[in-house]
Amino acid sequence: MNKSYYFYRMNADIKEIVANKIENESEYSHLDFKKEQYPLEKNAPKKPEFLKDIMAFANFISKEDKYIIIGVEEVGGVADSFSPIENLNDQASYQQYVNEYIEPEINFEYAEIIHNGHKLAYFRLFDNDKFPYLFKKDLNQNGVRFDIGSGFVRVGTSTRKLKRDDFEKMYALRHISVKDRKNDIAFRVANSYFTEPDLRRTKHRQIRIDAINNSNKSIEFDVEVRIFKSPDYQVLLTQELEKRVQQEKQDAATNIFMHSMNYTAYFPVNNHVEHSYHIDYDIFERTPERFKNIAVSVKQNSETKDIFNSQIAIFFKTPVEVHLEIIARSDEFLDGPIIFKYTVPKVDMFI
Repeated sequence: MNKSYYFYRMNADIKEIVANKIENESEYSHLDFKKEQYPLEKNAPKKPEFLKDIMAFANFISKEDKYIIIGVEEVGGVADSFSPIENLNDQASYQQYVNEYIEPEINFEYAEIIHNGHKLAYFRLFDNDKFPYLFKKDLNQNGVRFDIGSGFVRVGTSTRKLKRDDFEKMYALRHISVKDRKNDIAFRVANSYFTEPDLRRTKHRQIRIDAINNSNKSIEFDVEVRIFKSPDYQVLLTQELEKRVQQEKQDAATNIFMHSMNYTAYFPVNNHVEHSYHIDYDIFERTPERFKNIAVSVKQNSETKDIFNSQIAIFFKTPVEVHLEIIARSDEFLDGPIIFKYTVPKVDMFI
């Protein structure tokens, strides 16, 4: 094969991956969106931020490539709009800056991509398995200080300093093989009715999802479900449906001058599920409970039922199948997020 064609083909494949991430993925441990390029001017206030971010991604243990996509404005972690780049900064200048302050050397590329007519760019980090990546000299600029020997790591969508446990894990990985746990989990998906009488009267149903751990070791992960849109049904948070039901009760009491009518006031609670929208699907994301860093935990050889806390309500105009994807993310999935595709059978009668 012609060498130039190979690199052209590889570059085209990577740009296709980047485009897919912009269209279909949300920020997580392998992906970040940035509105503007990292500055390279000598005294630019945000210049050191680049070192922190690139190091944090390199220190996250995973075989999967990591991406920082430039020129994208995000809302709720999802690409929302674009801020096109006029003049692309030079990769060699970024590499020189990284090599001056960080060791060992971090492998990355910086390249342009045209997406929907917008000139964007991306950093792709690859083959970085010589962690920990640390500052090899002090940096003190514009009130930002990084000390020699310190480091950062990407955790979910945030960045924090490396801790002792991180170092122990990294050094241990040099001597042992780490098992990829992507085959340890499974999910059970059901289209079921609500048990609460008020919700059942609305003719809405719910999508229930159980998580199953098939291994002898407990597992923790973050998770979201993408329900592909259809003219035959609509989805919403159950909490929003409950709010609607209570408002209808209150309106009915007011309209017939029965202010003393007994109805339960609506007091919203945090069900740890967030709902967002995409042109092709609705996203329901399970968020961690208070004092926890991970959304879902499943004990060894066990199940955690209804991991979305009965918060996925669905109204069918006509009974049809529901197509959805469950995306699970964990540091123990070495190749990145796992995507489970499901087709939920139609229910012919409303119970």
